[in-house]
Amino acid sequence: MPEDTSADDSKSDSVLSRKLKKILDSKLEADKDTVDALKELSTFFQDNNLKTRRNLRGEIERRNLQINHDFLSAFQTVKESLDSLHSNVVGMSESCQTMQARLAASKTVTHQLMRQTTEVQSSTRSLQMQQEVAVKFRDRLSLSQEELDVLQAKPGQHRIDQEFFTVLEKVGRIHRDCRVLLAAGHQTAALGTMDRMAEVQEAALDRLYRWAQSAVRNTELGDNGPQLAKALHHLQERELLFQYVVEEYISSRRAAMVRSFIEALTVGGPGGTPRPIEMHAHEPTRYVGDMLAWLHQACPGEAENISQLLRLCNKVEKEKVEAKILSGTTEGVCRPLKTRVEQILVSEPGAVVLYRLTNLIRFYENTITGVLKVPSGLGTTLTELQQLSYSQFMSMLQSSVTTHLARVEGGVGDLAPSPATTSLLGLLRDVLAGHSVVDASQDDLPVILSCVADPLTHQLHQTAATLPSQDGAVFMINNLHQLRTTLSLYQTTEARLKELSTQIDASLATLSKDQATHLLSSLSLLPMTPLLSSGGDGTPLSTVPGCHPQAVLSCSSRLDSLLSAPDILLLPATRLLLSSQHRRQVTQHAFKELLSVYTSLYKAVSDPSNGYDPSLLSKSPEQVSQLLQI
Repeated sequence: MPEDTSADDSKSDSVLSRKLKKILDSKLEADKDTVDALKELSTFFQDNNLKTRRNLRGEIERRNLQINHDFLSAFQTVKESLDSLHSNVVGMSESCQTMQARLAASKTVTHQLMRQTTEVQSSTRSLQMQQEVAVKFRDRLSLSQEELDVLQAKPGQHRIDQEFFTVLEKVGRIHRDCRVLLAAGHQTAALGTMDRMAEVQEAALDRLYRWAQSAVRNTELGDNGPQLAKALHHLQERELLFQYVVEEYISSRRAAMVRSFIEALTVGGPGGTPRPIEMHAHEPTRYVGDMLAWLHQACPGEAENISQLLRLCNKVEKEKVEAKILSGTTEGVCRPLKTRVEQILVSEPGAVVLYRLTNLIRFYENTITGVLKVPSGLGTTLTELQQLSYSQFMSMLQSSVTTHLARVEGGVGDLAPSPATTSLLGLLRDVLAGHSVVDASQDDLPVILSCVADPLTHQLHQTAATLPSQDGAVFMINNLHQLRTTLSLYQTTEARLKELSTQIDASLATLSKDQATHLLSSLSLLPMTPLLSSGGDGTPLSTVPGCHPQAVLSCSSRLDSLLSAPDILLLPATRLLLSSQHRRQVTQHAFKELLSVYTSLYKAVSDPSNGYDPSLLSKSPEQVSQLLQI
């Protein structure tokens, strides 16, 4: 037994030792729980004595019990709060169940009311849509009382404004919409509306027609221009009313244009600038030109006004109507214009002035006709005036030519162009100075040239026939040369220039023949010419009378004198040629004839069979040709 006790003691000692060793080996500073426990222990374990150590376990257990009591007290408060919350939640649950039950009962009761409300709302929307359709239909296919008042004429109210045209356009749109309704099958509503709108439109157009007639009587449209253009746009659907307004406008503008034309003739512009046209009546060209220029300026302005007036019309032939109005407007000035121009033309101002007037009238005729575009009274008047002016011009030109040709004289000492030729060519230059570039005037040139050149040429031939041959040839050459020089300044005269050149060449040929004969006769070569050209019958020429050596020597001496002064043997008539080219042509022809005869003589002298001394002729034909510059 003691052995067992000792064994138990040794065993307990070893357990204790191990625990102590474990405690001693442990590092308390690294064990946080132990440190916290020690800290808490230090709060109530103040004295380290035997009593306090013995009571330490009990104190710890007492404090642990106190902590549990405190924890329990705290949880008691929480429990009471949770119990109160639970009771509140139960109450809320009961209230929600009550409300749910009441809602279910209310839903059952109001279901019928909701269905009825939905049906009422659907009916309301349908009625609102029908109301909107009815209002739109009324607004689009009917006129309000205010709009009807705008279209209807009121006492003392005659002016048409933009609002009137707006309502009238709405009436036209209602007509078009009614046609759409008819096509859609709504015949009753469409036909009734169209009948009402037709009555309103007729009354409105009648008022518009009366206003338009009154407006076009005003010579200056001014502010009424845009409204009048719109009025014609609406009236074009009533052709008769449209034509009445157009005729009234033509009548008004015709009177205004005549009044303006007379004022321009007699009064002039504002303040006297420009001056009255009739103040220049003593200057035919300026007088007629100013009148035609006034018309040329007025016509485009009228055409522009008419174009603006009809710019909105799209159901009529606009160009035809514009031409008709412009033609009628300008017709009034025809009589005063024609009277004054005819007075100028029949006063015989002279061929030059008449031709200028002819081209002036012709130019404005083409220009104004281009503006008028169609045959008109003004265009016809200008054509008649142009024909009258041209007829007067040709008559005056023929009279002037006849007067000048009566003074043609020939046989004057210098055989220069006669004064009649010079004056006629001066007249021709003055006339053609007014030649226009208008196409029609291009046809005048041959007629004018024939009127002047043909009688002059004929008279020159008659005069030249009364003169000696040489004088007549020089007279013709000088006169025709001056005529050709004048005509060469103008176009389209090639055929006549060629004809004049032929006549000049014929006269030059006659004069050249006489000059060659005179030259050969002066050198005593003329008797030798037949003998030199025939070749002879074998008899030596030195033995033939007229060809003996003394005659040849005399010819050589005279030839030397000629070579020193080539012009010494020219005919007096040749010296009177005005053109140096013609003189040279005549002398060259004579010198060539001389060279030809001299060459034959030189060959005959050089021929030993003729018995001449070769030294009789001192110059060879080549030397003669060089000295005469052939």
